[in-house]
Amino acid sequence: MSNIAIFPAEISEAEILKDISISAFKENYEKYGHYPPGIESLEWHKDKIKNEIYYKIQYDREIVGGVYLSLHPGNEIKIEFIFLNPEYHGKKIGTEVMTLIEEEHKEIKKWFLLTPYKDFRNHHFYEKLGYQKVAEIKSDENSEFKLFQYEKKK
Repeated sequence: MSNIAIFPAEISEAEILKDISISAFKENYEKYGHYPPGIESLEWHKDKIKNEIYYKIQYDREIVGGVYLSLHPGNEIKIEFIFLNPEYHGKKIGTEVMTLIEEEHKEIKKWFLLTPYKDFRNHHFYEKLGYQKVAEIKSDENSEFKLFQYEKKK
């Protein structure tokens, strides 16, 4: 039996999830000069827990990360954020979590996400899980920063 599980996050866990997300995205902050929008705010986490699909990731019953999903028309889900405490990288937790999420939402026909262009570890991770890069999105004409869009269809 696996010691990895996902459960709907609770408001009382918002601060823990915020702290883990900041730690998880620290490398992005150092690389790009900013965190993903919202993750630094306790209120943002509380709002997503209350109004969206937000799972906590548990490893040996300890919260080690989170997943925030958004539903889209046409039976599609966008993986807004998946984050894991860096201490737990390399333990295949992310792969197991992605499997658990897909099992929890079997009715979904298309999964998609955005990830920064220099996050090579993420690119490899998503490709290994069957996602394909379908687009490059520039948020600002004057910046080299861009996001890669990945999709997986069932």
